[in-house]
Amino acid sequence: MKLTEQWKDKWVTQPGLMLITVVIWSIFIGLCIKAGALLFTSIYSFFKPIVSQDLYEGLNLYGLRNEEIWFYVGLVSLLVAIACLKAYLYYLMIRIFLTINLNHPFSKEVSVLISEIASIAIQTGLLIILTTGSLKWLIKRGFDIPSMGAYTGGAFEYLLLGALIYAIAQVFKRGVEIQSENELTV
Repeated sequence: MKLTEQWKDKWVTQPGLMLITVVIWSIFIGLCIKAGALLFTSIYSFFKPIVSQDLYEGLNLYGLRNEEIWFYVGLVSLLVAIACLKAYLYYLMIRIFLTINLNHPFSKEVSVLISEIASIAIQTGLLIILTTGSLKWLIKRGFDIPSMGAYTGGAFEYLLLGALIYAIAQVFKRGVEIQSENELTV
């Protein structure tokens, strides 16, 4: 009963935040589908190798799978990890938008979530750099790897995003301290 009233209150007092939350939910669901499909088809490709010709949206790693299975496993693991980190990043955003209260925006929980988003964004950027390096190494060794810009692009953007959000997390942390001091003095 209390949760329903809380949701009604959020929709009435903070419609903009709830609209953003709905958009973020749709992106999160899409990223979960991408990560799940990539994981499922990758596992299925061990039993039926022909599946590796179209792992997800035309990603063809059939040549690598046939030539060297362990490099295939490593590359696919990196791609799945990147997809999962991106989905988790949006999950954390959903949690922030469901937690934040515009009347008292500085809360310890929101501050921790913002710090975690910064950490995940930086990890995603570093993992993309690692994957790009691995791809270049495999191509240099003569393996037939298709262009994977859609899967390995945006490393710099994620690193920059992580640094920016880390700065915002520090501001939020200080805001929590000031807000708690003000509540104690009143």
